[in-house]
Amino acid sequence: EQIYKIKSSGINAEWPLRPGDFLGRSALEEQKKGGIKKRLVCFTVKSPVPLVTLEAIYRNEAVVGYIRRSAYGYSVGANVGWGYVEHPEKITLDWVRSGTYQVECMGEKYDAEVSLQAPFDPQNLRIKGEYEEYSKKYAQSHRLS
Repeated sequence: EQIYKIKSSGINAEWPLRPGDFLGRSALEEQKKGGIKKRLVCFTVKSPVPLVTLEAIYRNEAVVGYIRRSAYGYSVGANVGWGYVEHPEKITLDWVRSGTYQVECMGEKYDAEVSLQAPFDPQNLRIKGEYEEYSKKYAQSHRLS
C-alpha cells in the first residue's frame, strides 16, 4: 500500500510543527528539509472522451504521473482530473506551474491546464454565501478575449 505524504497532497503544507513528539513527526521534518518529489495537482482537460483514471500525465512531453480521480466538471465545462506529478528532484510550485501539460486519454493526447486548487470556486465563496464576490471573480476569470 502506498502512503501519500501530507505535504505532497498540498494540504496546508505551511503548518508549523508543534512542539512535542507525535507519530510521524520525523517524517514531516524530513519532508520539510528535503522537499517532496510528488505533488497532487488538478487538471482540466477539454477532451471529447471522458477521463476514467490512470491516464498518463505528460509534462513537456515526458510522463510524470497518472490521473487518480476524475469526473466531468459541468461548472467548468471540461473533464477534471486529480493526479500526482513526480520529479526525481525536489518539486516546487514554480516547477509545477512552468510546465506544458497533456493528458493521454484513449491513445490521444489532450492539452491540460494545471492548477493547485479546484477549478471551480477555489476560495469557497459560494459556500460562504458571498455570491456577489464570487460572481465578480468568476466573470474576471472567464472573460473572452
